[in-house]
Amino acid sequence: MSLRGGLARVGLWRPCVILIVLAGALAVGVVPRLRAFYFRQDTVPVERAAAVLAPMPTQLAVGASPPESTSKTQGRRPLLPDAEGRIRVRVSDRMPPRFPAEGIPAGWTAKEFVGHASVELVRDEARLALRLRSERSSFALYRDVVVDLNEFPFLSWSWKVVRLPADGDVRDRAADDQAAQVYVIFPRWPAPLKNSDVVGYVWDSRAPVGTRVTSTQADNVKIIVVASGRSQAETWRVEQREVAKDYAALFGRPAPRVGQVAVMIDTNDTKGVAEALIGDLIFARARAESMETPTSMLR
Repeated sequence: MSLRGGLARVGLWRPCVILIVLAGALAVGVVPRLRAFYFRQDTVPVERAAAVLAPMPTQLAVGASPPESTSKTQGRRPLLPDAEGRIRVRVSDRMPPRFPAEGIPAGWTAKEFVGHASVELVRDEARLALRLRSERSSFALYRDVVVDLNEFPFLSWSWKVVRLPADGDVRDRAADDQAAQVYVIFPRWPAPLKNSDVVGYVWDSRAPVGTRVTSTQADNVKIIVVASGRSQAETWRVEQREVAKDYAALFGRPAPRVGQVAVMIDTNDTKGVAEALIGDLIFARARAESMETPTSMLR
């Protein structure tokens, strides 16, 4: 006699089914890997396009049509505060034996929207960094990182633009390309695919610093221009943002927990070429006293 037949015989089949369903739902809600599987959290939304960050738990579109994408998933582990009380999102979880090291660094996942991702791990001025290159392409690297902005409200990172999209302009849908982009993604349960919010910080070719816009292709993506033009190209800049404050100003409500971060480059709209380098991203409890490049960002 089958297990199902035996339960039905004693009148326990339906209650057991209900208990099994409830247990499964609880497991999906509590266990991150199950939740990631059922809600497709292993594929990120980092393209400000009509495909709005599908198939990830947010919709971060960045100026491309529905992507022909490939995703390369690396092993993940929780990011914990370091000895200085900061959550450091490294450009790679493992040091390669030699530089430059071509390919997607450990800990990150690539999402290709148009064309192919061109990524290298390099040393530049003693700094370990991601080198992103785009030629008529659009791609992003992302990774999971859970951050409570009530405890770690400040985000800092270093970046350098080598080549900007000549006609890129975050305000213009037909020219919405940037060489350097950093995104903070806020999955909102129970429907992260529909309700997630994204705050983006970009180095634009034309829009002035301080420009704040809703993405030309995704209402859930709000963007702040933090650097602009070639005046500081070929020079490392250190940016610092109070993310919770930015989120509240852009979305009109308190910030939920951060669920992912992403970096991106694209030139698919302007059909040009771009190149940028991006260093570690660091969430901190206090504002840095100086905007000079901190020695902790050097390797």
